[in-house]
Amino acid sequence: MTQSNHYLDTAKNWPFTPMVQENGLDRQVAYGDKSVLCPTYSQRVPPCSHGCPAGEDIRGYNNILRGVWKHDNPWQAAFYRLTETNPFPAVMGRVCPAPCQKSCNRQYRDETVGINAIEHAIGQYAIDHNLAFPKPIHATGKRVAVVGSGPGGLSCAYHLARKGHAVTLFERDPKLGGMMRYGIMGYRVDRSVLEKEIQRIVDLGIEVRCNVRIGTDISLDELRKSYDAVFLGVGAQKGRNLPIPGSEGPGVTNAIAFLREFELVGGSDGGLGAMGLQGKRVAVIGDGDVAMDVARLALRLGASSTLLSGVAREEMNCSAPEFDEAKQEGTDMLFQTGTVSVERNASGAVTGLKCTRMVRKEKGEEGWNHAIPFFRYKPEAGSEFTLPVDIIVASIGQTTDMAGLEQATGGTPWLQVDVNGQIQGQKGLFGGGDAVRISLLTTAIGQGRKAAETIDLQLRGIDPPKLSKPDVIPYKKLKWDYFPVSPLARRSLRHFEQVVDNWQEGLTCLTPEKAVAETSRCMSCGLCFECNQCMLYCPKEAITKFKGNPEGQVMFTRYERCVGCHICAEVCPTGYIDMGMGHV
Repeated sequence: MTQSNHYLDTAKNWPFTPMVQENGLDRQVAYGDKSVLCPTYSQRVPPCSHGCPAGEDIRGYNNILRGVWKHDNPWQAAFYRLTETNPFPAVMGRVCPAPCQKSCNRQYRDETVGINAIEHAIGQYAIDHNLAFPKPIHATGKRVAVVGSGPGGLSCAYHLARKGHAVTLFERDPKLGGMMRYGIMGYRVDRSVLEKEIQRIVDLGIEVRCNVRIGTDISLDELRKSYDAVFLGVGAQKGRNLPIPGSEGPGVTNAIAFLREFELVGGSDGGLGAMGLQGKRVAVIGDGDVAMDVARLALRLGASSTLLSGVAREEMNCSAPEFDEAKQEGTDMLFQTGTVSVERNASGAVTGLKCTRMVRKEKGEEGWNHAIPFFRYKPEAGSEFTLPVDIIVASIGQTTDMAGLEQATGGTPWLQVDVNGQIQGQKGLFGGGDAVRISLLTTAIGQGRKAAETIDLQLRGIDPPKLSKPDVIPYKKLKWDYFPVSPLARRSLRHFEQVVDNWQEGLTCLTPEKAVAETSRCMSCGLCFECNQCMLYCPKEAITKFKGNPEGQVMFTRYERCVGCHICAEVCPTGYIDMGMGHV
C-alpha cells in the first residue's frame, strides 16, 4: 500500500481562489487582479515575540536550531540570538509562565510550540558548555549607575555594558539576583544555574557594589551627579503584613520576609536547620504562586504546611503546575477560608489561627462582582474555627520601599516612568521592573532592556524613536495545512518521595534531540524558512534561490519573468509574500 504524502496531498487538494484569466501584452494573469501585481516580501512580527515581554527573537533561534539558517554550531548560535534580548535563558526556561506560548499561532493548528522548553534547553547548553558573552570592543566613556540587581537591573546593566558604557551595579543585599534569588527556591532553579547566568553578565566588566543602600549609604542626588545616567530597578521586596488582631509579634511574618530570611540564613541548600522549622506547623495565607513557594519551602524545612485560600480553587491566582506541586508534596489546602485573629499563649507564642468559612456574596451585595475574587466573598456566620499552628506566613501581596527615592515616585509607592522607561520629567533617571508595576520576571527583563536602549540613545544625543504599532501576523494569514499535525514535546516533572531537605530540581530539560524536533513545529510566522513552495509552484520559473542572501531573503524573484499569477503568495505557508509590486 502506497503511503500518503502530506505535502503532495495538500498541494493537490489546496482550495485556490477562482481563476481569472486575461489576455494582453502576451501575459496571462491567474488568481490575480487587473493591476498585474508581482510578489513583494514583507517580514512581519510573529505573535510569540510580540507576546514575549522580553522581546525574544523566538522564530530566529528556532530556525537556527533546526538548521534552516546554517551555522557551524547551531546551539551556540541559538544561544547568542536568544540573549540579544534576554540574558537569562536557563533561569527563565525553568520558571517563566510563557506568555509567548499563549500567543503562538500553532495552537490553532494543534498545540502551541513548546517555546519555554526550547529556551530551557538552549540555556542549559550554555551552562554546560560555559558559554560567555563577548566583551565590548569600544568604550564610550559614559558611566551609568544601576540600582538593584534583580532581573530588571541586571538586564539593564547587561545591555548597557554590551554597548560599551561603564556600569556600576549597586545592591543592598550581600548577593546579586533580587527576586530571582530571594523569591525563587533552589528546587525550581538550582543556585549554580543562577550564579552562572549572573556571573556571565558581571564578566562583561560591570563593577559590583553589594551591601549598599541608596538613601542611607549614598543618596540618589549623589548618584545623579557622579554618573551620566541612573537606572532604578529596586523591585517590590516588601511584603504586606496580616491585618488582623494578634498578628503583631513573633511567629507571624509575610511571604517576602520568609523567603528572604531563608536565603540569608542558609540559602536554598542550607539544610534542614536553616530556620528551625522542623516539626513546626506552618499556616500560609494566600492563593498565588508565592504562597505555593512558601508552603513548599516549609515542607522542605521539616514543617507541616497548611494553605488557606479565601476563594474557591477555580478562582485562585496561582498557576496550575505550582498548585499541583504544592499539593502533591503534602500541603494541606483549605479553600474559602478567611482569617479572624491570631491566638497566642501567655508567653506570646503563636498557638492557633482563628478562621472562618467564606461564602460567595449574593448578586447585588457590595463587591459581589469585584475584579478581585477575594472581595466577592463574605464570612459565613457561625462558621468560625481555630487551626492549631506555630508559624503564620501571609502571602497577600507586596509593595515597594521607596525611602530615599521619593523624587522618582511622584508621591506614590511606585516609580513614575514614561514609555521609554524614563522617570517622568527627569532626564537621565530611569526605572523598571516591579518598582513600576508588579509583573513577571520576563517583564522586568524587557523593561531593563528598553531603558538601556533609551539611555544609550540619550547618551549619544539621539532622541528615541516614536513607538509604532507592530505588524503582527495572524493565524489566518498562514497556509496552515502545510504543517502536519504533531504533538507538543512536554518536559517531565519528577515527584520525589522524600521532600524534606530535598533541593533537587523537579523539572527535567528536553534532550537536545527532542528540543530540535520541537523547533521543527515552529511555523516561522511572517518570515521565509526556505520551504521552496514558491519556487516549486511558479509556472514561469521566475523564483530562484540565493543561499548567500540574508536570513529570510534567499528566495529571489526575477521580475522580468513574473506574470503576476499570485500562486507564490497562495502557497507561501508563513504569510511572507504579498502581491504588492506593480508590473511595468
